[in-house]
Amino acid sequence: MIIILTGQPNSGKTTLALTLETLLTKTNRTAVTIDGDTLRSISNNKDYSISGRKSNVRLAIEMAKTSNKLYNYTIMSLVSPFRNLRDSLKNDSTHIVKEVYLHSNRLREGKMVDYYEPPLNNYLDIDTDKNSIEQSIKLILNYIQ
Repeated sequence: MIIILTGQPNSGKTTLALTLETLLTKTNRTAVTIDGDTLRSISNNKDYSISGRKSNVRLAIEMAKTSNKLYNYTIMSLVSPFRNLRDSLKNDSTHIVKEVYLHSNRLREGKMVDYYEPPLNNYLDIDTDKNSIEQSIKLILNYIQ
């Protein structure tokens, strides 16, 4: 299964992804996280323009499809502002994909992605201001099972 954690910067994606990965691994499941910031450093893509972001998201999607063959769970943790790219993965019948949309009012000034497109269907919505890490993880686990 591929789990997409998407949302604006500072909405809790990396924190929840790493917590989820640790929890799943402790229950004898294999899991890996593809984090947007880590991916950017590995691929040396420091381009935050629309085309740079699309390139980064496409790379993450291809990595997720490949790692999904090796792990029980692949967790994608990145802003991924383009709904059509996320939907293309969700609509790929060769993979089970669950999307989790995270949002918060704790966003830092100047960090928001103006053109971020929230999901419209088949997703779990989590307000990370109202839900603790533990509550958010519980919601995600219920959603993916």
